[in-house]
Amino acid sequence: MFKSIFVAIAVLFAAAAQAQTATQLDVYEFGTYRSAPGVEVGKTRAGFSHKHIEGIELIESTRVVVAQLGGSFGFRFRAMGNRPGSAVPLTIVVHFPPDGMMAGDGKTAVTGDEYVENAIVGDDEFLTWKFDNRSDLVPGIWVIEIYEGNKRLTEQPFKVILPPVS
Repeated sequence: MFKSIFVAIAVLFAAAAQAQTATQLDVYEFGTYRSAPGVEVGKTRAGFSHKHIEGIELIESTRVVVAQLGGSFGFRFRAMGNRPGSAVPLTIVVHFPPDGMMAGDGKTAVTGDEYVENAIVGDDEFLTWKFDNRSDLVPGIWVIEIYEGNKRLTEQPFKVILPPVS
């Protein structure tokens, strides 16, 4: 009797653990995007606004991004795992160019930022960075990584350049 209860409890714990894991990310689109303004849902570690938006439209499939106010870049992905429909907490890490950029407080230069976002296993998801402020227009290599716990699921580099001056 106790052995059966133990096995049942072990199976429940195993199922719960599987419900919140992703085995990999399928990045299937990247580039520059157009989107609605979005709704702020919080702040990142460095104090940037973290927003949810309803959808994005691919403008150009590219890894070279012209830094322009209102422009955005990023990628679409799908979390793959054993339990489609389950929520998986993912840590989004953004590495800025070595000179850094001004944090959300407008006073501190940072070279990276992070926040946690839930993805739904099997659903189409997207992650974009929008150039909201002049201080966001930082040229160089930007890298966006997604982690589940300590496991890096993807690394997506973008080269941000300044627009030509006429």
